[in-house]
Amino acid sequence: MAPATPSAPGADTTPSRTPYPPSARPAHPSNALAPTAPWEPWESWDDGLATPQVLEEIRRLRADDHDYADGTVFNSISSEPFEPARQVFAEHLSTNMGDHRIFPSLPRVTALVTRMLGDLLGAPDAGGVPTSGATEANLLAVLAAVRNHSGPGRPRIVLARNAHFSFEKILAMLPVEPVWIGLDDRFRADTAVFRAAVASRPALAVLTSGTSECGAVDDIGTIAPYAASLGVPVHVDGATGGFLVPFAREFGHPISGTGFEIHGVESVSVDPHKYGGAPIPSGYLLVRDAAALEPLRSPSHYQGAADHFGLLGTRPGAALLATYAVLRQQGRAGYRAAAREVFRLRSATLELLDRAGLPVAFPPDLMVVGVACPDPAAVQSEMERRGLIVSVSRRFGFVRLVIHLHQTDEQLAHLVDQLAEAVKEVSA
Repeated sequence: MAPATPSAPGADTTPSRTPYPPSARPAHPSNALAPTAPWEPWESWDDGLATPQVLEEIRRLRADDHDYADGTVFNSISSEPFEPARQVFAEHLSTNMGDHRIFPSLPRVTALVTRMLGDLLGAPDAGGVPTSGATEANLLAVLAAVRNHSGPGRPRIVLARNAHFSFEKILAMLPVEPVWIGLDDRFRADTAVFRAAVASRPALAVLTSGTSECGAVDDIGTIAPYAASLGVPVHVDGATGGFLVPFAREFGHPISGTGFEIHGVESVSVDPHKYGGAPIPSGYLLVRDAAALEPLRSPSHYQGAADHFGLLGTRPGAALLATYAVLRQQGRAGYRAAAREVFRLRSATLELLDRAGLPVAFPPDLMVVGVACPDPAAVQSEMERRGLIVSVSRRFGFVRLVIHLHQTDEQLAHLVDQLAEAVKEVSA
């Protein structure tokens, strides 16, 4: 199917701010609680409540929430955690990565998770820092570049207009000079322009494996080796692609690699709480050489306490333990099967869209499918009226569908049927 012409992505303007087998799908009710009238649980909280009353309040407060498994969520790169991650998370809520003397298991688990994630991304001996997610991991990568900078002026950071909006926050917080690069017609970084910018030897080049808006994978395999030849480190935001791209390439999908198998990639952020089946907050910063973490070292004020390398002090050991649990439970084979299944679901969705006469805005690299249609914002509103959550790329002007493991073929067929009707309704 020929893609529809997307909005011009190259405009260089400042941007605005394991598959579940049938027996293992989460057995949650399908939005069993209908929305209720506006409800205020209390006027004063001076007196406490019995636990059953509190739980009832929570139930009522969440009455309008959607469930990933109920067939209504098509906008989210996060999903329901796999088992045993949920069980492990719940059983270890008191663990704190900020105190290794009380919880000496956590540095051991950190080393094991770092080894597994490093192996997944091509460097079993990588160094690593558990984070709350890729936003924190990306900030740490830029912070390390700032602290390594020794030249005149502010360090320059080269990044494309498809970078996650967390970079806009990061660039506002740190003393850096961003160099923004436009995109090609598939919403990837313009490789030639990016290479030209790298030739000026910036402090850091940032590329993305699985952009948030479009799921695009930049041409890391071309840009990173060139950057390395000039001594420019490359950081890859692999929050979305980290658990997909290593296997997609095995399946023959023609997309660039993501990790340390590419010469010049010096750091990668990855989010096990996206396609890795871990609970939120489970992120990671990986570096090719553990010595690259030294600029991030923050000594504690307390005798015997470990130095910190991330932003957070008190932070949930439960998330790290749950990440370890799901990595061990899935193994490479489980993640390979999960990636194969989600790519199958994507192919099924593209076929359904073709049959419905709904053109895609671009050929997808990963799990974001863009649908070209008139007035995408109105279509989103109409879909929400029908009880289905999709999203719209404000900058590029298409309806954005995210394919994930919580979806079934039947749910995707219903989604496309409703989307076709919504487009017809809006266009009438």
